[in-house]
Amino acid sequence: MAHFIDENFLLKNETAKRFFFGTAKDLPIIDYHCHLSPKAIAEDKPFDDIARMWLEGDHYKWRIMRANGTPESLCAGDGPWEEKFVAYASALTKAAGNPLQQWSHLELRRIFGISEVLTPHNALKIREEANRVLATKKISPRSLLEQFNVKVICTTDDPIDDLHWHKAIADEQRAGSAFQTKVLPAFRPDKAMNTADIAAWNTYVDALGKSAGIEIGSYAALAEAFARRHAYFHAMGCRLSDHALLVPVFMPASESELDAIVQRARSGTVLSASEQAKLMTAVLSLLARLNAQKNWTMQLHIGALRNVNHQLFKAFGPDVGGDCTSDEPIIAPLAAFLGALDSERKLPKTILYSLDPAKNNPLVALAVSFTGASPFESGAKGSSRASGTMQVQVPGNVQVGAAWWFNDQKDGMERHLKEYASVGLLGAWVGMLTDSRSFMSFPRHEYFRRLLCNTIGEWVEAGELPDDPLYTESVVRAICWENAASYFGML
Repeated sequence: MAHFIDENFLLKNETAKRFFFGTAKDLPIIDYHCHLSPKAIAEDKPFDDIARMWLEGDHYKWRIMRANGTPESLCAGDGPWEEKFVAYASALTKAAGNPLQQWSHLELRRIFGISEVLTPHNALKIREEANRVLATKKISPRSLLEQFNVKVICTTDDPIDDLHWHKAIADEQRAGSAFQTKVLPAFRPDKAMNTADIAAWNTYVDALGKSAGIEIGSYAALAEAFARRHAYFHAMGCRLSDHALLVPVFMPASESELDAIVQRARSGTVLSASEQAKLMTAVLSLLARLNAQKNWTMQLHIGALRNVNHQLFKAFGPDVGGDCTSDEPIIAPLAAFLGALDSERKLPKTILYSLDPAKNNPLVALAVSFTGASPFESGAKGSSRASGTMQVQVPGNVQVGAAWWFNDQKDGMERHLKEYASVGLLGAWVGMLTDSRSFMSFPRHEYFRRLLCNTIGEWVEAGELPDDPLYTESVVRAICWENAASYFGML
């Protein structure tokens, strides 16, 4: 028990300890993709119950609780919080190898100073102690962001959002607030690309048109609405878009075809599979071009097969733990999409995520194919190899994002690091994010940094990497902080 999450947790060699304690441990955080509530940050109400902080809306935890036979009333349901907390503690005792077991205890230590191992027998006592700490320290969303030295967080926001809470925070900061973490929106237009439910799509497009101040009856009007909302988000500090794709599509269409598709859809006609693919291709390509124009980063989250448990979805809606990994092919259409944008010189900075770990190696190989400068000068007729001119791009212009969702655990992170390093350029990578709805999740950055330092330390001690700061400490610092700071341009 003495060795459970001690100071050398996950650091298996002396070199790893040197890298972590000497370089990584106290670096600031840029959490460039999360699902935190800007309203909660603006209002900054102190938390009063660890059970609610941990278990409200957290489908990661609900999944292992269900697997442990916990009744649904204590998962997504409205059962008593004390019973939910004990039920989660019970599930943790059977969660050997699951990241929640380590994350939860790391959060208990870092946020509450509690090192006791959580069990069903002491759960209520630990809850009482944690709640006493919450009350004594007045722990709130902002205090947690400050405690973990978070310089920037990017929330996930619909294009129709007026960003009221982001504006309230920014106005307060301009007026001299002591709270200076940048809270920026990220553009998530998935609902405009999902035409499978044509009634829901039309309802959404009505709202999009209203927010943009335009009537949408053609593809040109749809594009204009997106351009206006994109410009508004940019003015509010947004520098990233985010898109969930089960499978990337690439089926280009002429503007006249797209107009006909939009008109059919607006009339309530169910679109064919090819019409859906053409409209999705057009919208995604449009947004990519807008991103390139404004120097935004495009994130593509690929391969989440959602709401496979229909009864769960019917009872509680999406994002409650009824999702899994798709194994459909993704590389060919994605390569065509990126290649078309690159040929136009409109390929934005892009981060690719795959929920299927089998896709990581080919995805890194694909990303590295588009990381260099374009070999063509704008307006030139020949290759830059003849003219000697090149378009300058940022390092890692297209890259693969952090191990995502079901891969966001020790083996997944280590596998991701090694595959990225073996096929791509690890030192140009922008590193970790939380992708979380919980303000308690920032110790995951520490978890990742320990694994990063241990992996590089293993290479050094095996004689596979020079023990030179240019090859080691500088890479650790870049991945944990510097690359994200320069890549996203939000500081």
